[in-house]
Parts: sequence; C-alpha cells; structure tokens
Amino acid sequence: MTGSRWVGISVGTLISALAFWFAVLAIPSNVVVGVSMYGAAIAFAMYGLAGFSGANDPMGSGFAAAIIALVTGGTLAVMFEATGFRPLIVTAPILAVGLGGTRALAPTKDKLRNSSRIAVLAGVTVGLNVVFTIEPTAFGLIAPLVPLPALGIADRFYERGKEVVDEGTP
Repeated sequence: MTGSRWVGISVGTLISALAFWFAVLAIPSNVVVGVSMYGAAIAFAMYGLAGFSGANDPMGSGFAAAIIALVTGGTLAVMFEATGFRPLIVTAPILAVGLGGTRALAPTKDKLRNSSRIAVLAGVTVGLNVVFTIEPTAFGLIAPLVPLPALGIADRFYERGKEVVDEGTP
C-alpha cells in the first residue's frame, strides 16, 4: 500500500506541476487558456493519483477529487476577482490540488487520517504564502511540488502515531 501511494503522489505531482508551470507561462498572454489548461490538468492529476495510489474505485475517487479540486480553485479565483485579496489567488492552486488529493489518495475512509492530511495541508498553505511574500519566484517553482507529498508525509505520521498507540496495548 505504501509503495503504490508514493507512485500515485509522484504521478499526480508531475502532472499538476508541469501544468502549473505551463499555465504560469500562458496566463500573461491569455488568462482563460492558462487557467483552463491548469484546471484540466488538475483533473487528470486527481485521476492519476487515485489510480496509482490503489483506490478501490479509481474512476469514482478521481472524479470526486477532480470536482473538489476544481470547485475549490474556481471558488478561490472568483473570490480573488471580487475582492483583489492576493492570498486567495496564491493559495488557490495549493488548496485545489491538496484538497482534491485528500479525496483521491487511498485510503480515504479513515476520518482521522483525512483530518491529519487537512491539518498538514493547512500548514503547507500558510508556509507557501510566507514564501510567496518573501520571494514570488521561489513560490512559483516549489508550490506545485509540495501539496501532494505533504499528504503522503501526513499519512506516514498518522500511521506511525497509530503504531505507537498500539504498542501500549497488550
């Protein structure tokens, strides 16, 4: 289970990172094309993550994750357009990929596991916002590489925590 989880994370990260970087290059000339390209790639990344991480129903999980990711990213983008509040557009790709990945990454039925994933994602989002404030170029290079591996690390901490708790029971 663990090996296939990291294969799924690698595939999802590769797809979303390449699309993010191409979208960053495309957006200055045509915003609609850049954002649409990135949205489509996020959907493919969610399907790849679900399929390669060993989900029981990869198509269903990928679809649900893609919807979550696209609604999250779209909502934050609309809120940015309405308010002009820069952190919204900075966190949109991180939260879109991360929240979608929380749903796509197998296993998904354990509520405590999902809570630990979301807690780590919140920390990553705040950290990447700080990186953007300090150096936007560095943010652009590392932001798409962080959300999905952070979910894998959260799973590892969660599993280790369960092992430690189980060691104490006779």
